[in-house]
Amino acid sequence: MVTCAAASWGTWSLFLRPSGLSPTVATPIMFAVMTLTALPLIRRDRAPAWDRTAYLLLLANAAFDSLNVLAFFAAMKHTTVAIAVLTHYLAPILVALGAERIDGTRTPGARPAAVIALAGLTLILEPWHAPAQGAVVGAALGAASAVCYAGNVFVVRRLALRVGTARQVAYHSAIAAVVLLPFGVSGLATVSPRALALIGSGSVTIGAISGIIFVEGLTRIGAARTAVLTFAEPLVAVTVGALAWGEPLHPLAAIGGALVLAAGIHVARQAR
Repeated sequence: MVTCAAASWGTWSLFLRPSGLSPTVATPIMFAVMTLTALPLIRRDRAPAWDRTAYLLLLANAAFDSLNVLAFFAAMKHTTVAIAVLTHYLAPILVALGAERIDGTRTPGARPAAVIALAGLTLILEPWHAPAQGAVVGAALGAASAVCYAGNVFVVRRLALRVGTARQVAYHSAIAAVVLLPFGVSGLATVSPRALALIGSGSVTIGAISGIIFVEGLTRIGAARTAVLTFAEPLVAVTVGALAWGEPLHPLAAIGGALVLAAGIHVARQAR
């Protein structure tokens, strides 16, 4: 379940780029469609255990995911799919570094892995050459999405176990859509039927359905195994970038991407 969901996320560029929509317009549409898709599925969830902690987790989930998606979509707008996705996959390393303080879980080798991942990002961006237009901004946005994604990891499993997976997806998406709507409302009037169909279909399939499948798998196997399996996403995304958008990695950049992936897989496998 986790692997299939993560692999599907690697195809987001096929929906986002042809739509031509800005991240501030595409993101609230995505969350609104996810809400409508997930709401009917709430009937299959367990009875929710709402308390003060659950409400706080819901708000944190909405905040982290809003910023995560907004930054990630913006990264793909500014740079190549490879740079956006590989910088986004600093997240497992950030999870490992934060787990000791947040969850009381120590991950051996997390700090050296962070250094290796930083070296990998340096190779991807090749700062000794003139950077490609938008590469630095795109990488910064990808890294920002990684921070928000890592924060979400500590929230989503706890919330889903309290209120159910479909309810978690529907409710946090509704909050995110309402909060982000003012930032994109000026551009909604110009959204074409084709663009709406592209974002809508992506939101139903790899947004809501993949989100529910992913969280369901996460609650069964835990964060450590989940972090390893989510590396299906960058592998699919880089392949899509090369085949659909003509974005092959340079040799040094490919080595850098391999270092980022290897560091992330190492810390995920070590986490307990």
